[in-house]
Amino acid sequence: MTTRRPRSSTTRSGAHRPATRRKTPKRTVVATRPTVCAKRVATLGLGIILGFGMLGYRLADLQITPDPLLEVGLGTRIMTEDLAAPRGEITDRRNRPIAHSLPAITITADPKLMPPEELPFIVGQLSELVDTPADDLMARLSRDSRFAYIARQVDQDTADAVRELGLPGVRYVDEARRAHPNGSCSGLAIAGRTDIDHHGISGLEESYNESLTGTAGSVVTEASADGASTIPNGEHIIEPAQPGQDVRTTLDRNVQYQTEQFLVATVERVEGERGVAIVMIPGTGEIVAAANVQRSIETGAVACTTTNLSAIWTYEPGSIMKPLTMSAVLESGSATPYELLELPETISFAVEGGTKTYRDYFTHTETFYTPTDVMRLSSNLGTMQLAERVGPDELHDAYVDFGLGSRTALEFKGEASGILNSLDSNVLELSATAIGQSVAVTGLQMLQSYNTIANGGVHIDPVLLLDEVGTGEKRRVVSQDTADAVLTMMGEVVADGTGTRAVVPGYHVAGKTGTSWQPCPEGGYVCGVDENGADIRHYTASFGGIVSNDLGPQLSIIVIIDDPKTDEFGGGIAAAPVFAEIAGYAVRQLQIQPIAGGPTTDRVRAEPAGVLETAGGSDETAGGSDSTEPAQ
Repeated sequence: MTTRRPRSSTTRSGAHRPATRRKTPKRTVVATRPTVCAKRVATLGLGIILGFGMLGYRLADLQITPDPLLEVGLGTRIMTEDLAAPRGEITDRRNRPIAHSLPAITITADPKLMPPEELPFIVGQLSELVDTPADDLMARLSRDSRFAYIARQVDQDTADAVRELGLPGVRYVDEARRAHPNGSCSGLAIAGRTDIDHHGISGLEESYNESLTGTAGSVVTEASADGASTIPNGEHIIEPAQPGQDVRTTLDRNVQYQTEQFLVATVERVEGERGVAIVMIPGTGEIVAAANVQRSIETGAVACTTTNLSAIWTYEPGSIMKPLTMSAVLESGSATPYELLELPETISFAVEGGTKTYRDYFTHTETFYTPTDVMRLSSNLGTMQLAERVGPDELHDAYVDFGLGSRTALEFKGEASGILNSLDSNVLELSATAIGQSVAVTGLQMLQSYNTIANGGVHIDPVLLLDEVGTGEKRRVVSQDTADAVLTMMGEVVADGTGTRAVVPGYHVAGKTGTSWQPCPEGGYVCGVDENGADIRHYTASFGGIVSNDLGPQLSIIVIIDDPKTDEFGGGIAAAPVFAEIAGYAVRQLQIQPIAGGPTTDRVRAEPAGVLETAGGSDETAGGSDSTEPAQ
């Protein structure tokens, strides 16, 4: 075993030094971490606290007021969508729609999904495509709301154009809109209207709103939060909607439309203010057409109106009331159709401050006239004489039995009762009422009265729904003999009297003209003086008639033209011709057969006989008197 010797020290001279232990230098200890600074620790702690505070605030903010841009597309939700019930149709007698619903699209938006800085640009684009003013759109889309309408019930092309814009937050909802095949001339005064939410607000739409509306359904779907997609195998429940019931009327859509067209043209031609025309089937009371037209205050144009003038507008009827007066005369036995009457040239009544004198519009070329002549020529003096024979009480009761002074069985909303005052012993008041002044009626009341004459003296309630035909009241007003005699007298009016312009070739027409003064706003019947010093009066021209064939009366029609301002202001020249046009169209449309042999001549358009049409518009000017106003 070799023993290691200790290393010896050697000097530079080569001598050896004794071995000694080398001293180890003292180590310096260096720290491995930086020295901790109190300020840094405080800053770091504050930063951590602030960070967690802001995170907590944001979490709370998202829970309370979630950011729409973040929540879209996240999570799932249960969506419940209402299924609107299809609204029932209002149809005519042949099941053709008068009012029905068509598909439309409503455009909505979530304003919170639209960046505020882009709103002016979005509104500018939308306002060019939809029928909504830009200011309205800006107001709607600037609200603090999650829902706003952009446009209601637009067509498919408009909806597609908006879709192409790709705007955020815009949605599209299928929604029906109410439509009318013949536009505003669809008998809307009768059928009525709905608001934009499909609720009836007038006419049949309002009266039968509940049954027309039906019962809404629903769809429950599990979908993504933005509603853009459904969840596969998610919840999906459908509750079908129950459609509304149809309302079938007695109207004929084509007759209705043509009646309104004829009426608009006539009111325009004679510069009138409004017009009414009603077509009925007298044996059942069915209303086939009810036209109502009016001149616009704003534009001056004459157009179909949704105001049911036939039932709510009253006027003084004038001589069109004489068949009712004559019925009372014959029924009471006060006269017979062909007895001789001596007519005076004038009739005067004592009034406060003097006398009131009446004369006929035509010159009395004969000494004696029959009651039939009185009707044919529309003699006011003859009618007054005959009414005095009946007496005030019996004459008043007769008018009440015919339905004047009370609403019809239809009881339209706002329907007027008219004015029928009790007739006292004042012969002036009785005489004025007998010729259709100092009494107010509706067109519907007057035609109902004419139906009674056409039905052999039996009153039948008017009806508007086919389901109600034959269910109304029937009561006798006058005898069959009286009704037949009056109908014959009315036939003479058309054959050779004041109503020759009402002839309908191939059919027998019986009718009566009427030209009446209407009260002025300030009272009386003289509404001022024109530049020539002549009295200014407000006239109403009318014609009521019954169209018959070999089977008897088939149609009854009344035409009323209010305030004609041309020379054609009389019932025989303003109203009778349009009666003939309406009747001629209606008999063809309803396939009513002509009398045996059919039409043999063209429609008669007889010229007025001298003063017949000019002195009083075919049958008189509300009394044909030389007094300043008609009987009060």
